[in-house]
Amino acid sequence: MRQDARGPAASRGRAETPQLTNVNKLGAHHTVWSHEGVVRGITAGMDLAAESGKCRYDKENANTSMKCARWSLGGDVGTNPPLLADMGLAVLQDEEASCHAPSSSPSPFSNLGHVTSASPSHKVLQHVNQNVRNQDFLTENSTSSTEFFVYKRRKLDNFSGDDKFNRMSDELILAVLRWLPKFMLARCAQVSRRWKRLAFDESLWRRLDLGGKTLKPGVVGRVILRGCVILRLAKAEVGTPIFSPQLQHLPTLLPVRSKLQYLDLSMAVIQPQALEELLSVCFDLKKLSLEHCTLTQSVCSYIAKNASLETLNLAMCYGLCHSYIVEILTQCKRLHCLNLAWTGLSSEDLRVICRRFPASLERLNLSGCRNTLSDSHVRLLSEQSSGLVELDVSDATQLTASAVSSIIKHLTRAEYLAFSRCYAIQPDTYLELKAMPNLLYLDLYGILNDSALNTLRQSLQHIKINKYLFSSVARPTVGIRRTSVWGLRVRD
Repeated sequence: MRQDARGPAASRGRAETPQLTNVNKLGAHHTVWSHEGVVRGITAGMDLAAESGKCRYDKENANTSMKCARWSLGGDVGTNPPLLADMGLAVLQDEEASCHAPSSSPSPFSNLGHVTSASPSHKVLQHVNQNVRNQDFLTENSTSSTEFFVYKRRKLDNFSGDDKFNRMSDELILAVLRWLPKFMLARCAQVSRRWKRLAFDESLWRRLDLGGKTLKPGVVGRVILRGCVILRLAKAEVGTPIFSPQLQHLPTLLPVRSKLQYLDLSMAVIQPQALEELLSVCFDLKKLSLEHCTLTQSVCSYIAKNASLETLNLAMCYGLCHSYIVEILTQCKRLHCLNLAWTGLSSEDLRVICRRFPASLERLNLSGCRNTLSDSHVRLLSEQSSGLVELDVSDATQLTASAVSSIIKHLTRAEYLAFSRCYAIQPDTYLELKAMPNLLYLDLYGILNDSALNTLRQSLQHIKINKYLFSSVARPTVGIRRTSVWGLRVRD
């Protein structure tokens, strides 16, 4: 066998290096690698697979705004974004145009000689610094810059010059506001604190007409708190409660004491609880009308607390009995005008009441007691209240000539008498009224025909017969006058 000319050392060197042997077997050509070469080939294949996977992900997400060149905290640039979201991290936006360009696929054998590369965090810091220096926050491809700014409301121009209204005194301003209607005063109160104080001044709210209105809960209470003195609520629908619930829960709210002196609730739609709440703050009433309202014991007790009460209209009220009326008559010593017409009082109620009428009573209306008012009641009444000037006992079908005789005997100061529809009294009995020199008016509707009426007028020439169709005792309004109550204006 022929030896190699290069010697034994060269042969040993060739034995230590991996040998590539070509073997032809069954017509197939096989390439055989040594053990160390196989390991390096596997490592290069893994790097190639990772690099090709990253390029494929960038191509699939090229239409989105997600740029995978870098992410917060300087992590690996090849990390999957959904994985970052699970970790609580976010991918930073890279607006460099180079990131939009498709990356070229690497050569299969390009990374065989480079197993390791530079640190990823170092590359990220270089990208960040370069973008801070070169990148504009508003590019031409982005939306309009107006979307990135918050505009303030335009500041109103300050008018120069002196405000002459603020230089005016409160008295002069109140003289101007006095000519405004009440709804305009409520609007003026919304201008400023000073305007509110002046618009709610008590001098502007002393009289108020809310007749026929539908009032929400709390409206009447606010009117009372503004110092109203004369209030007309005839035919009004008053909401419950009278005072606003917000005011009732204020810890610093003092007990309310209204300044109302003239209150008209004739034919008003109001609940008994609301009426109790309204009258519970009234202590200075002089004239009160509750016609066609429902009364309770508490309502009558609150009425009795008004010691200065002079006029009380309870016509057609419901729920009255002698105990309620006696409480009022006992404490209201100044009462001189009372209307109890059509209240459905029983005979016993009338007997008790006729004994308790105060000596100051001057005008009384007991009409409508059809089957309960008798001659004995009239006699007790005339003896107890001899100072009566006006008396109406119409529709009392049980009265006779004896009642007329009692009136002539005791009521010497009477100026007005009404016996309308008292059918049990004979017409000749009225001729005895000549003995009453102070008598001026006599109403006898529904009793006499025209001829008998003319005869009576000739006999009683100083008396005007059938002058008034309806009684005006204690009523706040008479006739067509609807802008005043008891002769006092309710409208400015």
